[in-house]
Amino acid sequence: MNHAIIRNLIGKILILVAILMILPVIVSIIYTIKGEDNINDIISFLVPMVSMLLVGGLLNIKKAKDTSMKAKEGFVIVALSWIVMSLFGCLPFIISGKIPNFFDAFFEIASGFTTTGSSILDDVSIETMGHSILFWRSFSHWIGGMGILVFILAIIPESKDGSAVHILRAESPGPTVDKIATKTRVTTRILYIIYIVLTVTEILFLFLGPDKKMDFFNSVIYSLGTAGTGGFGIDNFDGVAVVFGQYTHYTQYVVAVFMLIFSINFTIYYLILIGKFKDVIKNEEFRWFFVIVIIAVGLLILNIYKICNTFEEAFRYSLFTTATIISTTGYANVDHTLWPTTAKLIVCALMVIGGCAGSTAGGIKVTRLVILVKSSLKKIGKMLNPNKVEILMVDGKPVDDSTTEAVQSYFIIYVLIFIICGLVVSTGTNHGEEIDMVTAISASLTCINNVGPGLTQIIGPVGSFSGFTWYVKLLLSLEMIAGRLELFPVIILFNPKTWLRS
Repeated sequence: MNHAIIRNLIGKILILVAILMILPVIVSIIYTIKGEDNINDIISFLVPMVSMLLVGGLLNIKKAKDTSMKAKEGFVIVALSWIVMSLFGCLPFIISGKIPNFFDAFFEIASGFTTTGSSILDDVSIETMGHSILFWRSFSHWIGGMGILVFILAIIPESKDGSAVHILRAESPGPTVDKIATKTRVTTRILYIIYIVLTVTEILFLFLGPDKKMDFFNSVIYSLGTAGTGGFGIDNFDGVAVVFGQYTHYTQYVVAVFMLIFSINFTIYYLILIGKFKDVIKNEEFRWFFVIVIIAVGLLILNIYKICNTFEEAFRYSLFTTATIISTTGYANVDHTLWPTTAKLIVCALMVIGGCAGSTAGGIKVTRLVILVKSSLKKIGKMLNPNKVEILMVDGKPVDDSTTEAVQSYFIIYVLIFIICGLVVSTGTNHGEEIDMVTAISASLTCINNVGPGLTQIIGPVGSFSGFTWYVKLLLSLEMIAGRLELFPVIILFNPKTWLRS
């Protein structure tokens, strides 16, 4: 284990997060001058900034002589970084007094960085949080969407042996991660350029649109949440945090489209930029994703048409809900927990599937679904015809047995973790009352998939996790981090054998 490189990179992460906190400080200064925010909010960011700069500097005093790393170091660095930056990232909530309880604050920022969007805010009006705090919540989505370590790789010198790719693979969502360019740093820069351009494009679509409620601040906040597929809202409606039901149809359609855009593998956009349109069309995951979306929208329309006023309303609700759930963003323009059972089951299925590998979305990823379905059909065919030789193909390329086994192992571990966590959640309470099993399993499912809202009224689009027992919030926070990092980095981090010297 290369402890020195782990220490150095954790230090760099803390320094980077401290630098990124300059943005909410600027927001706080602007709105304090306007008389809409309190100067204490500025202090709530300056204290953690100074703390992270000091700790980060101390961790980098002694430089690592050996900058190479193996896959194990990559997993540990990624998992540890996300936990550490969540611990420091929640300090503005605590210091400002907006979320004084540590477990609530840690849950909120873990939900932010992991782009989950689950929140403990219900009793306290979101509108009293202050612009800088609201900006930090949504900006954490944008930071976590592409990955903080991906950003680090884009700016630091690459190791001579190219071992930094282990970090890219550990943090990027999906069963496999291929470099777009020959160097990891070039790949990460291309990804971030695409990410920034798409985010700015959405901001312009929202701000320049006809919706008078969508001012520049709101346009930025909701674009950051959409880009990171996070889902934190900043509007109160009838006392609960409901986001898009009060905005125009134009705004709802724009956000729905961009949620789908950010659910697609960013490599697709690179292929479009360089004119490889045939490769885009041949991409099997890309095709499966849109087929799933079309089928889900169609089935939801059939299920909710009778409870809607018009066909357009049924279509808009179905499209938006499909987009927000499969992208794991978690925004809402309707309370889907009130829909018929079949519609809720479709929503549950979309939660599990999620977006494409290499996107900012959560879930098990469409690529894994493709491999799982094809490998299952292959095994059934083998049972019917033992002598038949069949090669599993994806995108016209053979998938080796190790990849198939890795996907199957991931799915088994995924199911075990969300069920075990769901059972633990059921032992807690919600505002002093027992948590029912559907809510418990739903809470675990939405957190491991980084979706946000659950399937019951308690934790649905108009609910929150505020009343849950402290250890339940802590468990779900770690489950969100594990889900965002695709389980294995966190499992490896907490495995005692990982830290044994070779």
